Amino acid sequence: MVRDAEHYSGVVQSMGESLPTGRDEGIQVLRRAAAALDEIAAEPGRLRLVDLGERLGLAKSTARRLLVGLVEVGLASVDSQGRFALGERLLGFGRADGAHIAAFFRPTIERVARATEGETVDLSVLRGQRMWFIDQIESSHRLRAVSAVGVRFPLESTANGKAALAALDDADGQNLISRFAPEVAQRLHDEVAEIRRTGIAFDRDEHTPGISAAAIARRTAGDGVVAISVPAPTERFAEKEQRITEALRKAAESPAWTR
Repeated sequence: MVRDAEHYSGVVQSMGESLPTGRDEGIQVLRRAAAALDEIAAEPGRLRLVDLGERLGLAKSTARRLLVGLVEVGLASVDSQGRFALGERLLGFGRADGAHIAAFFRPTIERVARATEGETVDLSVLRGQRMWFIDQIESSHRLRAVSAVGVRFPLESTANGKAALAALDDADGQNLISRFAPEVAQRLHDEVAEIRRTGIAFDRDEHTPGISAAAIARRTAGDGVVAISVPAPTERFAEKEQRITEALRKAAESPAWTR
């Protein structure tokens, strides 16, 4: 506990040249931090220090001290180009929420596993610019595709990621797609239009050579985006593609999406 206290003391000092001594000053710092995190969460990976300072109405030096503090305690992160995103520590607070979602969807993904004759079924949620895997039923086949629960996969090369982009409204989807290189963005724009038409997203040897996948994604009652995907070795996936897509279409009707 002493070490933690010393650590936080150093962090707070980095946020300002002097520590707030009154209740009002302390609340003001918390309000500014909360407002900064709200702005970052709304546009992860897009805002720089100058953008946040303008939106919060803070002087550049004050904004810098505030953001340095948030980064140091893990509530925010900053990339090599100075753009801010929510930090892993803050995202970690959502793990309980992930367990809650997984519990609701477990019967649904179990049905998909049975309908696909024992293929792997993954459950993931959209977090920033990644798909976070929160549950999995591992294939009973000797040759199978397996991803560790807790890992985060990219949007642009995975079936669940592309399905999630298609589940967003036009503005939010375009906001994420615009962050990729022009040729990738154009491909995603075309694929999203097709996914919205058919309801199914595919990854054909894109993320991992030799592995293909199909996925669906929907918004949940809490306005999150949840995806169910079925990856398999490409040769077996081709043989069972119709069975897999039928199982996913049926899963899209599950009441879990509305809970």
